[in-house]
Amino acid sequence: MSIRPLYLSPVGRGGVDFGIQNIARAVRRAGLRPELLRLPEVYNFLPALIPRAMPDGWWRSFDVLQGRSRVAFSLKGTGLPVVTTVHHLTTDPDLQPYSSFAQRLFYRLVEARYDGLSVADADAVVCVSRFTQRQVEQTYGRADSTLIFDGIDTAVFVPTPGLARRDDGLPPSDGRIRLLFVGNRTRRKGFELLPQIMHLLPTDYVLYYTGGFQGPATAPPHPRMVPIGSPDREGLVAAYQSCDILLFPSRLEGFGIAPAEALACGRPVVTTNASALPEVVDDGLNGFLVARDDVRGYAERVRALGEDAALRRRFGEHGREKVATSFGYDQLGAGFRALYERLLGR
Repeated sequence: MSIRPLYLSPVGRGGVDFGIQNIARAVRRAGLRPELLRLPEVYNFLPALIPRAMPDGWWRSFDVLQGRSRVAFSLKGTGLPVVTTVHHLTTDPDLQPYSSFAQRLFYRLVEARYDGLSVADADAVVCVSRFTQRQVEQTYGRADSTLIFDGIDTAVFVPTPGLARRDDGLPPSDGRIRLLFVGNRTRRKGFELLPQIMHLLPTDYVLYYTGGFQGPATAPPHPRMVPIGSPDREGLVAAYQSCDILLFPSRLEGFGIAPAEALACGRPVVTTNASALPEVVDDGLNGFLVARDDVRGYAERVRALGEDAALRRRFGEHGREKVATSFGYDQLGAGFRALYERLLGR
């Protein structure tokens, strides 16, 4: 009988929410029988209440319980192995300058406590990058975590034939070079840097950006920035295929799902030389890495790609091969299957 993991995931507002969906899809392809239980968002803040909200014996038809590090500690006490996934730690000192006072207070007094309990109590800790793995050991002293990179569905996020640019996945514009930003409108993602970068680029460059889940809806902060809302997965693939370059000036990423998705679609990436992003983007091979907050550096690298179609194509080909080899569902599903078999002695 195949292993049956249960993933408990309160609805989230970012890449972590997509990460658990990718895990469920990948382990199903690997021959397991996962179930993903989505919980109301409030349980992100009150995870200790999760067991009380569940019916008696809710875990009995499963073999393994799994949740992100904010909630996994609440799953102990069932007698089943508990796995926690660490996507990034908000205690990272590099994040503090880009967080509000209220955010820093919540991170220190609440989320760090939840993360610490989950990392300490879990039967297995999974980290989505080497960067996150180092953080877990340095912050919480746990040195036996398992590295399983976040996974991209490379059967869905695909290049167009010949890496040609689609024209129907983004709103029409007169822009010769189409840039794309995918993420929340937050300082951690570097959103406020985008209009500064656009100011330094030629007038025939246009930047499309997603609405994300955080930050109030406002008018575009630059005349050549075009909002595209929050596309579903099909719409997101179309957006990647319809752009020339992903511009992603994020300050901190536990992995970097948006850059990996763009590379899977054969699009080069300009992003930050920080956190886990250098594990996804190879500088000078499938994109460019720029020092954090270096507005002029981002603009120069974007323009280097924008003015060289052959370079964009070469980077796109390398990026597709990198993601298909290292970050596809095969490695994600196989990694979790091996972990579960070890925990269960199979």
